[in-house]
Amino acid sequence: MKNQYQKLLKMSLWAVIVAFSIRCALSWQAIVNDFSVYNLWGYAGEAIGFASVFVILYERCLWRINPFEKMPKLAQKYTGTLISHYDNIERPATIEIQQTLFSIKVFTTTSESKSASLSASIDDFLGETQLTYCYLNTPKTAYRHRSEVHYGTAILCIKDPQELTGQYYTDRKTLGDMTFTAVSK
Repeated sequence: MKNQYQKLLKMSLWAVIVAFSIRCALSWQAIVNDFSVYNLWGYAGEAIGFASVFVILYERCLWRINPFEKMPKLAQKYTGTLISHYDNIERPATIEIQQTLFSIKVFTTTSESKSASLSASIDDFLGETQLTYCYLNTPKTAYRHRSEVHYGTAILCIKDPQELTGQYYTDRKTLGDMTFTAVSK
C-alpha cells in the first residue's frame, strides 16, 4: 500500500504542475502585460483544486480503468463454500468486496452468520498476491449455543480476481478452507 500512496502523491504533484502550466499559458497575455503575484497565487490555487478533485476521483474509481495500475480489482460479489475443520461441514457462503485504491472491506454471509472486516489489505507475500483481513463474525441467535460471536483472520490468494481461495482462523481456535468464484454481472 505504501507504494500506492507514493505513486498517487507523484501523480497529484504532476497534476498540479500541469494544471498550473496550462492555466498560466491561457493567461499568458495578462501575466506579461499586468504581472501580479496575487494572480499567480490564484492560478496555483486553481491548480491545487483541480489536482485535489482528480486525486479523489482517481482513488475512488479512475484507478480501475488505468491499465498500468497493478492493484487487483476485487470489488464485486463472490459465491463459494467454507469448510470448517471443526465439523468438516461444507457451508455455502457469499462475500461482497467493496474497494477503492486505498481501502478494502469484506462482508461474508452464510445461512448461519454474517461477518464484516475490521481491517483488510492486499499484499504480495512470497511472490503471491493475497487479500488478508481480520473480521468480526456474528452468528444468528439460533446458532449461538455452538457458535459464539468471534474474531477471525482470513487469507485469500488472488491468482485471478475472479477466483479466491484460502483459509481462515478464529479466536475460538477453529480454522477452515474457503473457495469463492465471482458472480457474473
